[in-house]
Amino acid sequence: MVMIPMILPRYVTPKTLASGRTAFYWNCPARYRKQGSPYRSAALGVDLGQKELDAAAAIWNERLDGWLKEQSPLHQADNSRFATVEWLVNAYQRHDSFLERVGSFSRDDYRRVFRRVCDARITRSDGLEVRFGDAKINVVGVSTAEKVYHLFAETSPRTAEKLVIYCKAAWKRMQPHHPDLFRTDTPNPWDGVTIRRRQKAVKKHATRAETYRFAEGALENQRPELAAAAVLAFEFLMRPSSISAGFAAWSGYRGESAPDRIIVNHRKTGQRAEHPLEYIDEEGNLVPLYPDAEKVLARTPRRGASIVCQRSGTLFGDSTRLSQDVRAMADRLAMPDFTLDAARHGGMTELEERGLTEGQGRVLSKHKTATAYRGYAKETDMRVLEATKKRMGHSEQAEKPSKIKDPKNAKRRKISAKIQNSR
Repeated sequence: MVMIPMILPRYVTPKTLASGRTAFYWNCPARYRKQGSPYRSAALGVDLGQKELDAAAAIWNERLDGWLKEQSPLHQADNSRFATVEWLVNAYQRHDSFLERVGSFSRDDYRRVFRRVCDARITRSDGLEVRFGDAKINVVGVSTAEKVYHLFAETSPRTAEKLVIYCKAAWKRMQPHHPDLFRTDTPNPWDGVTIRRRQKAVKKHATRAETYRFAEGALENQRPELAAAAVLAFEFLMRPSSISAGFAAWSGYRGESAPDRIIVNHRKTGQRAEHPLEYIDEEGNLVPLYPDAEKVLARTPRRGASIVCQRSGTLFGDSTRLSQDVRAMADRLAMPDFTLDAARHGGMTELEERGLTEGQGRVLSKHKTATAYRGYAKETDMRVLEATKKRMGHSEQAEKPSKIKDPKNAKRRKISAKIQNSR
């Protein structure tokens, strides 16, 4: 039998699995990762033929090449087809209305959706099939917008919802700058698209007990970084993408400038959150606020600048790898429903169960809008019970607010006490 050697495409490496089969992976070079490449790695498949492998790798190489081209100071998007849909979305992505309103965390998603929208094939009234991105803006009416929406609604309803939202924003923001290019009867055809109602899956949430059961199990299995990740998600309401990207640094945990708190950053919203770790009660006693979380952090080795990093000290980067490791550990601990998302949703739910006002909850979670905040807390039995008790007049009086420890004032009090004792 003659073995035909396989030619590996760029950045593709094979790996022999325990079963003896060969898996292929695409990995972005480290030099491009350091430059901020949004593409990291991807599993291409198992036991692929040459054509299948080439096709799978080509998708990721084209994405990387496109990103590298965009990084060039000489790069300009193709605007040769003036006043087309593709021209419009390209112009929108370079405009301040996009750069100032859409966070860097979300821009890649906009680009992916716009690319799919432009490549969509629609059938004109004369029966000719055309690419939607080549259509002129002034011929796109509500019926055409609906055709594009329905192309995605059956197979990918979430993408279909996104394309309506993103396209509606592009039309709305760019129409004042190029009024002559848009239709006068329907300046924004996406306003007329009716999005189908769908039953959204309710994400699971982990309780405090479940979170710390996972953390203890991860510590016993020599994976302290996974234990720390679970605590950061539940207690400090961090997204997995923020945790894996190093937005919780050791320097922010009881640092010199803030020895009584932990400072974390939220990658998606760009918000900085300072969580106090202790306070002084009315009797002058120092009361810890997160004793269980600090016990986990105390058992987490400082392998790098980030609290959660790999044994080599490098970041997990893409949250996919971290989430996969958490998933594997949860299976090992017989906790099939536990994920970092579930831990974060559990923390958000606890805010409501404890009766925090929406304003107090948003101070901790750092959500920019009330709408975004409200979608996280789950309707648990405890929330229903507490609401019923308040309704029927059985709720206890709220405790007086406690004073947050001020390290400077505390230091002054210690100095003052020493002076009085010396006298």
